[in-house]
Amino acid sequence: MKNSTNQLKLKNINLISNKLSKFIKSYTIDTLGKKGVVIGLSGGLDSSVTAALATKSLGSENVFGLIMPEKESSPQSQKLAKLLVNQLKIKSEVVDITKILDSYDIYNIREKIVKKYFSKFNKNCKYRLSVPKFDPKKSKLRIPFLEIQDNKNNIHQFNLNSQDFSTLYSATSIKHRTRMAMLYFYAEKNNLSVVGSTNKSEYIQGYFVKYGDGGVDLEPIQNLYKTQVYDLGRHLKIPSKILSRKASPDTWSFETTDEDFFFGISYENLDIILHARENGIEPKKIEKITGLKTTEIKTITKYLDKRKKSTSHMRKSPSSIKS
Repeated sequence: MKNSTNQLKLKNINLISNKLSKFIKSYTIDTLGKKGVVIGLSGGLDSSVTAALATKSLGSENVFGLIMPEKESSPQSQKLAKLLVNQLKIKSEVVDITKILDSYDIYNIREKIVKKYFSKFNKNCKYRLSVPKFDPKKSKLRIPFLEIQDNKNNIHQFNLNSQDFSTLYSATSIKHRTRMAMLYFYAEKNNLSVVGSTNKSEYIQGYFVKYGDGGVDLEPIQNLYKTQVYDLGRHLKIPSKILSRKASPDTWSFETTDEDFFFGISYENLDIILHARENGIEPKKIEKITGLKTTEIKTITKYLDKRKKSTSHMRKSPSSIKS
């Protein structure tokens, strides 16, 4: 594994870019019979790279970017999405989904739980689900907790009971599913396919929402680790403000990053460990690369294996009875 970071570096990046572009065009036009694609633009790296590949593949006139903010979204998301739209010269529309989510009573459902733990919660407070910092020396589960920033920027943390956690999490997933419903509305009325932007690091661990951001027609970057998507982003000249932005689900008023919430370790180390596991490389060989001890790497791998197993249903078609 001496050169494991080099192994993850995209070789012949121009060739890979062209291959992905050809795949988008072939699958969209020849397989699905659509004239173009629609993609949800979040202002993040993955959707930006996917949109750039689609533009290269189909031409800017056949790519539609749908920007779907809601009242808890970071203002940066819409700004950066528009920055990309202007660079790529693609068609776009902003659809605020706040009213739709309000009709599901999502905000009230979540805030009712928050107020149960923090009675002083008001519209000036922010909140999110957080997880303890990943400690590879300990094998205990990283149990999410509620974190609130009050109007004086003081931070309050509360352990949640299982029902409250499940309710907060499931209510939040509706945001992803609402966005996907909107994407298919625009796709079907305009004869477009819905292109996704889940990367390999997310996909194999199940860090996407079933029938939400996972409910798409094609996934061009699904075989690229997150660190490789950064390589491709630089190659495609994605705006530096997007490249430097930390990846985030952008579903909480108190912003959190993917690395903090989902993995607890850097994408660079995560990708190296995932790559090593995929290729049957022993933990001892990645010590020098990651700076982690073999025992720590084994603990992380065990955690990732459990996560992969528990989310395996998300990577399969719905089960049915054989006739």
